[in-house]
Amino acid sequence: MNKLITLIIIVAAIAIAWFILNPGDTFDYVVTVDNEITQLENELAELDAQVAAGTLTESEATEAKVRIITRLDAINTAATNSEKAQLTPEQRAQLVAGLDRLKVILVTYQDTLTTIEATADDTAVQARVRRGSSVNNSRHLNLIVADVINDVEETVQDSVQDYEPNLELDAEIDTVVEETTAYVEMAEETGYEEESMEEKMSEGSTEESASSSEEEMSDEPMIDVEASADAEVETEVTS
Repeated sequence: MNKLITLIIIVAAIAIAWFILNPGDTFDYVVTVDNEITQLENELAELDAQVAAGTLTESEATEAKVRIITRLDAINTAATNSEKAQLTPEQRAQLVAGLDRLKVILVTYQDTLTTIEATADDTAVQARVRRGSSVNNSRHLNLIVADVINDVEETVQDSVQDYEPNLELDAEIDTVVEETTAYVEMAEETGYEEESMEEKMSEGSTEESASSSEEEMSDEPMIDVEASADAEVETEVTS
């Protein structure tokens, strides 16, 4: 009996030590990635309907952008942490499937993400997103999703030895990134040109105002001289 109790204690001690030394395996990060991607899909489907109906407001877009960034951060962090765990073949397959779903999300909802980006109050967004996030919050939403895809893909490549990317889907992702980058650069250039034009117009207006003032000042003495000359002529005639 004593030997049995001793054996149970030893087994329990080994189990406790194993959990302490392997904390990463006690939490299923792959499930977190999968759940967050599902939530992201559902939210973007609803937002897509709002965008199509033209009912998305600035406050709703701002809230949406904050939620999307938060979910992308959670996906990225969980995927990175999954490298600490000993993934089963099922978990590795689930992680690969999640990566492909994330790619499909970007391809499917790129226009919706662009509308959210354009409508949201970016100052309010930056004030609310978590500091120290694993994603670059200052980038366009399409590019943030693309960054997370790249990070998750690196994790998959390290965790899944026989991983083979979907080349057709990757080509679509590249197109989205190229088009979004060109759009952002054009918007920045247009904004700079508009700002420069406003400055030039402001400077031109200032110069015109200054020139007008100088002309008025130069005209006044001439009027006084002419009036004085007329007065002298009248005086002489009277005399």
